[in-house]
Amino acid sequence: MTDVAMIVHNTVFSDSRVRREAASLAARGWRVLVVGIAVSGDFPPETALDGFTLRLVQPRFLRRRLPGKYGRALRMFIGYALAARELRRAQARVYHAHDFTGLLMLALAGLWRRVFVYDSHELYFDMNLSGGITPTQRLFGLLRPLEKWMAQRAAATLTVGEELADVLARTLAIPRPLVLWNAVDHRIPGQPERTFPTGQRLIVHSGGIVVARHLPELVAALAYLPEDVGLVLIGSGPLTEALQQQAAAQGTARRLTIVPPAAVHNVAPTLALAHAAAVLIASGATSYHLALPNKFFEAVAAGLPIIASPIPEVKALVERYDLGVLCDPTDPAAIAAAIQTLLQPDNYARYRANAQRARAELTWEHEEQKLVALYARLLEEKP
Repeated sequence: MTDVAMIVHNTVFSDSRVRREAASLAARGWRVLVVGIAVSGDFPPETALDGFTLRLVQPRFLRRRLPGKYGRALRMFIGYALAARELRRAQARVYHAHDFTGLLMLALAGLWRRVFVYDSHELYFDMNLSGGITPTQRLFGLLRPLEKWMAQRAAATLTVGEELADVLARTLAIPRPLVLWNAVDHRIPGQPERTFPTGQRLIVHSGGIVVARHLPELVAALAYLPEDVGLVLIGSGPLTEALQQQAAAQGTARRLTIVPPAAVHNVAPTLALAHAAAVLIASGATSYHLALPNKFFEAVAAGLPIIASPIPEVKALVERYDLGVLCDPTDPAAIAAAIQTLLQPDNYARYRANAQRARAELTWEHEEQKLVALYARLLEEKP
């Protein structure tokens, strides 16, 4: 019998939060199944990963018949139905839904009367930065009341930051969620996967090369910085080519390096090859404004000083530990000025020492204790 069945709308391999939580529960001795969805690519249907079982549903038979973005969306919806079937088969003692999409699949499985946990990584319905609404977003918007209805039936709700916990408690009319920070687990060994340019002071950014991270402004900041300051982007995404063209047009192409993503356990060791990290998050949508992203904790785990947006959760921790410099992420000159301030020798030495102190305190080893205590209560076992 499965003790815990988690559900998430991705392939799990690069989802550090899901992997950490599942691994911590499995290490406690509970039998953990994670059900994910692979819309593209080919994966084994079942894999042993970090001590738990990963089962991926894959609507392969529709990939040629339903090409393009609308075909991908339809395959995802079909994937939800297949995942719901796997959840019903699991017969778990506790179900764990990651994000609203996980909650939706739990509802599709008809499991709202069972013991379940809602793990809200973000404000799902408040992430629109463009002002436009896609057909998929419009459809999901009609389902917004389902989040409240399901959350009020959950045995517990988790989230990633204090501000988000307050908003979720208020908007969903539920007890204040338990906050589990996305801190890195230092007990798992990792190693650098990439090599970076030598002879430069490097600012590094990890994560998708997508909108909402102020990457065009970060690349533009290179034009205001000394020749020995370079930028490394670790990741992939639709903005990659445009950023390369931007750097070429402004004459800083040789100072911009873009490398593929690193495996989950190797992100922090790879970041540690640089001198400082950029955590520039857009604040034009409520979910982003209240975010406390993985890249912040990955930078801390790498022991790096930080240049950051002054969004509430990030600002609070940067100031608490004196980790670096806050700046206006919409202004390339302001980003460059922040980088120059951070790299001044006396400042840099102080920030670097403080980053090491934060690294010792902001750990998953601490966060997992709260998760294990919750599940001990739900499974009626001693923590």
